Amino acid sequence: MRVVPVIALLSLASWPADVPFAEGERLHYAALLRGRELGEAELRVSAGGVVRGESTWRFDARGEISTLGLKSSWQGISWAERDRLVSRRFHRSSRLAGIDSDERFEILPDSQRYRVAGESQAWVAPARPMDEVALLYHLRTLDLAPGQQVALKGYFRNGWNPVRVAAIGRERVTLASGASVTCMHLSVSAAGTSADIWLTDDARRVPAKLSMPTRLGKVTLLLK
Repeated sequence: MRVVPVIALLSLASWPADVPFAEGERLHYAALLRGRELGEAELRVSAGGVVRGESTWRFDARGEISTLGLKSSWQGISWAERDRLVSRRFHRSSRLAGIDSDERFEILPDSQRYRVAGESQAWVAPARPMDEVALLYHLRTLDLAPGQQVALKGYFRNGWNPVRVAAIGRERVTLASGASVTCMHLSVSAAGTSADIWLTDDARRVPAKLSMPTRLGKVTLLLK
């Protein structure tokens, strides 16, 4: 039987208050490049404190890979409102072949603007903005059936909207330990780039595997 995709355009107002993660969650990954384990990554959830009057989650994502004698690393830190997961602050830093990059954003949902540290101009943001790390945790709140698709219009940089998410189907994923779990395979695309995420097919919806493009090539993260 052919599954007919259901396409929906979602605003972030539909985000649920109940989430499948909690403070203290730490997920460790093996990082593979061209099929070889060359690094590691981690996702972590903690209390973010109060940011401009709103209690927040703090989501930390970091990873590093060493190849050809060079070490590359990436880190993203997101402060997102606890009740809506709307982003309030985002830091992104990276090092590639000795070149450092550091970006800091103050995101202002109430005025639909965001600011870049060191710049005076304010840029337009959607009504309920999210950064890429908050987006990953938001995907864990979605209950998609195989064949369903959604279009999210809330990435804080409008030029990347909509972010399209397609539920490919349930698949077995072999973890770094050699164990296997059943996951829902999600394909995520925006502005001509795409990534794949496999969430465990249970109430926690843990990211068991992620595959994403980088300047080094496609990197795959496998849960340890």
